[in-house]
Amino acid sequence: MQYNLASTLTETISPDVASKMNNTQYNSTSFDPRHLRHLYRQIWSCPSLDFKSKTGYYSQSGEDAALHKNIFKDSLSQRNPGIFVEIGALDGVTYSNTLFFERMFDWRGVLIEAQPDNARKLLRVNRTKTVKIPFGICSLPQTDIQMLGEGNAVAGDIATMDESFKNAWHKNKNKTRKVACGPIGTYLSAIGITHIDFFSLDVEGAELSVLLTMNWNIQIHYLLIENNSKMGNIVTLLKSYGFRIQEFSHCIPGRDCASNTLFVNDNYKRPDFLSICVPNIYPDINSYAENHFNKILFMIVCFFYFIKNLTVY
Repeated sequence: MQYNLASTLTETISPDVASKMNNTQYNSTSFDPRHLRHLYRQIWSCPSLDFKSKTGYYSQSGEDAALHKNIFKDSLSQRNPGIFVEIGALDGVTYSNTLFFERMFDWRGVLIEAQPDNARKLLRVNRTKTVKIPFGICSLPQTDIQMLGEGNAVAGDIATMDESFKNAWHKNKNKTRKVACGPIGTYLSAIGITHIDFFSLDVEGAELSVLLTMNWNIQIHYLLIENNSKMGNIVTLLKSYGFRIQEFSHCIPGRDCASNTLFVNDNYKRPDFLSICVPNIYPDINSYAENHFNKILFMIVCFFYFIKNLTVY
């Protein structure tokens, strides 16, 4: 059975890449193309039939607890699961701002980590409701970034890292590692994200650079950003897209506290896809989506960037 992989991508990098993909057919023995337009919405929007809640907070400074108690509250009352994106996901567990929502409320989402040691751990971690992307974020025509720092929570792109941060955490350390990168808007569009309930962004100074590559046709409700020297420009950018700063207190007494700013878009309208989640519409699609979540979507992203890099070098 055949299907055209280019038809799954809602945003292309360049005409030459699109041409190569449109002229190539990809064999699949287990994927029915008639399910393609339903697969993404099933994965991102339909409740798991056998979901069991697990409690426990994971954030570095109480961010997930504060978001739960003050913002999202009882998310199980939603008709469809929430969607999150976490950039700077580390190993998927340590300091995670999204793991609580996945385990407690059946949310699903996208985890992105560019530091290679952290990314390897992320790809192995048991977060079955997520697509894991071991790439950096950058604007085209750039195709790679230089990551400074080992497998810890303070690694980042050396080109965007604040000097004060670099001196505090990476003094006399100049070893970097080359990591492939691309626009966040392209990643999210390629895997079918149309709306985001919670976006967590913590990339040690590259936050503005990441936001400048966003596809703003993708709705975002809440956006949590670690503060840095570029916050003034970030506020200006986000206000231009309809966001405002939301009062947000999350620090836990006696614990080190990372300073964050929470933005909210009051015009956010959450889609309701309940009609596509009825099992008898496509009897096999729910189990297919559950079993092949990472395989299909991550394959698409990896292939996308493999083809892109072939056109560059």
